Amino acid sequence: MRSRNRLLIMLVGAAMAFVAVLVAAVMHFAQPAQKESITNSLFAAKFTDAQGKIQPLGQWRNHVIIVNFWATWCPPCRDEMPELSALQNKYRARGVVVLGISTDDAAKVQQFAQESPVTYPLLVGDAEAMNLATAMGNDRDVLPYTVVLRRDGSIAATHLGRIERETLESVLSPLL
Repeated sequence: MRSRNRLLIMLVGAAMAFVAVLVAAVMHFAQPAQKESITNSLFAAKFTDAQGKIQPLGQWRNHVIIVNFWATWCPPCRDEMPELSALQNKYRARGVVVLGISTDDAAKVQQFAQESPVTYPLLVGDAEAMNLATAMGNDRDVLPYTVVLRRDGSIAATHLGRIERETLESVLSPLL
């Protein structure tokens, strides 16, 4: 009976290992198409900034980008903004760009920018922002939602909810 249980455990373990290797292989080979699709969606987008000027996201190609999807009505979004500003200041010279893409309309973002200035671009994404966030992995429609992109446009990390500065710095460190 014991040898039978051991054999069963070994077979289940081997099957799980096989499935893990298979999933890893599929994800590895599927990743380039996903990266290209997400990169194309992101860098093809154009949003208006808080000053009313159209900003093509393609201008930030070849940078490490922290894309933060947020809204003016979202307390955790507003809470993390000083830390995002500090990161922008600290790593700007090393090619890091923080982009705040709001799901609000232009008037709300402009008012927010006047009342609570930040050191990084605030962009007005409106409903298109949530579509982009979903394409970049936000399958729960949660705000804030943060995506860190490598210089080649591939996703290095995503985070649902408020993100801490230390967490972002640990993701950024190997990308610099």
